[in-house]
Amino acid sequence: MSSPVDGPPPQGPPNIDLYTRNGFAGPMATIVRAQYSPPYTRVRGNYAPHRFDIHDVADAAFADPRALPVAVLDGAGVSVEVSRRTEPAGFAVRNVLADELHYVLEGEAALHTDFGVLDLHPGDFVLLPRAVTYRYASIGAPLREMIVVTESQLAVDPENAPGVLNVDLHVDAPVPDPTTNRGPGEYEVVIRHGQEFTSYFYDYDPMPCLATAGAPIVRRFNIENVHGLGVEQGGLMPPRLINDATTRTLFYHLGNRRSDRPPIHHNADYDEVICYVAGPGHYGAVDKPGTVTWTPKGIIHQGPEEDVPEGYEAWLLETRSPLSLTPAGREIGTLMETGQFDIHPSASQPV
Repeated sequence: MSSPVDGPPPQGPPNIDLYTRNGFAGPMATIVRAQYSPPYTRVRGNYAPHRFDIHDVADAAFADPRALPVAVLDGAGVSVEVSRRTEPAGFAVRNVLADELHYVLEGEAALHTDFGVLDLHPGDFVLLPRAVTYRYASIGAPLREMIVVTESQLAVDPENAPGVLNVDLHVDAPVPDPTTNRGPGEYEVVIRHGQEFTSYFYDYDPMPCLATAGAPIVRRFNIENVHGLGVEQGGLMPPRLINDATTRTLFYHLGNRRSDRPPIHHNADYDEVICYVAGPGHYGAVDKPGTVTWTPKGIIHQGPEEDVPEGYEAWLLETRSPLSLTPAGREIGTLMETGQFDIHPSASQPV
């Protein structure tokens, strides 16, 4: 892929590096240098930034209707996974140890949950807290999802609401529908507990509900209803969409906005995972929906320009958990430079 050169930004030296702890909530300091810090010539070892296209996860991994999501990045209590489904699932899933955030990149489906039914569409974020049962009851068009699994408790809690995301208007919940009861028969619920799975069987459909009351548990919103704020309105960081009281797993909107280019950054505490989901504008060297970039904590980088007139949509996961590529991630991942997030020139060279 051709891209802008990973070299000094247009303003030239001196270059200012920004060192931060706890994201931007802790101590911060700047380092003034003549050289531009992000470029490196090569890497020996596994702790290195990568990019990959989730479409490159082999279709064979999802050929079995019983196939479960495939992890591409994994860390303590957090994983980034890919799912593709062309047929309804003959079973339900309940993750009893972790919350799941699903992002629908492509396709349409009816998702049955303990709290009712959601019709999924491209651009949907669906928050499924731990111990909520869900089942893909029908597939309208082949479904491809990015899924973040975390032991932390997530909450839809946008910064600068309602400007970024109007929760009252654009965040909804499943609708109870007792007509989804499939009647007598054998039904399976797969209990996910960490990396292990246990199946429970029932002689009745355990999914339908008549009504719900109390706090909304399962939440859904679409990225088209998320709006960027210029730096003069929203500050240095992109706006947070989903919060975690422990600050281990945080999600931000990373679409087009009025701003200068982000600073050269030493992020001491968070791995950064960016999912580019829509154009037509490029995000640096990234231009294909479904492209994911991963910059491990402590690796110096400078994100591409965010003020892209053509427009683009992306979202950012920041996690304190040190991530690493899984075997599936290593199969599709490519070494990445950290200025424009292009494939690194040394990627084809032996280590």
